[in-house]
Amino acid sequence: MFDTHHRELLGEGLRLILQRHYASALRSFQKALADASFDGEPTVTPQYLSHYGAALALASGKRDEGRRLCERSIQLEPYEHEHYLNLARIHLASGNRKLALASLDQGLVICPDHPMLVQERHAMDRRASRIFPSLSRNHPLNRGLGKLLRFMGFRSRS
Repeated sequence: MFDTHHRELLGEGLRLILQRHYASALRSFQKALADASFDGEPTVTPQYLSHYGAALALASGKRDEGRRLCERSIQLEPYEHEHYLNLARIHLASGNRKLALASLDQGLVICPDHPMLVQERHAMDRRASRIFPSLSRNHPLNRGLGKLLRFMGFRSRS
């Protein structure tokens, strides 16, 4: 079982994850887990498991292992919105925008007003307006002129 010192390390890791200091959070989690003496199987809450998975994936590049830990946390606590946030960040770091959006949307179903979920979702939604609003976003004129204007520095990539 965890004593007070180990709980403090886990709490520090949690705080660091929320501040996006993944490498420091990973060190804190690893120290807490390595130094703890267990009477059998370690008792780590799904919340810490999820945040440890995010730290592992985003600080050390072990994205598959981190993703599995977050998915396991979701299985154990499907109502906890932060698990979905961590999973979305891992998917985004892995280059899978579609799964990241799906994870954020699942988290927003559970907690529609969660500030970090809303902020992350809004940040992923940012797209430049179309050059010709009457044409579709995929129309060759919108795409071509958008690329040209971005190349010339008149538009930023969102």
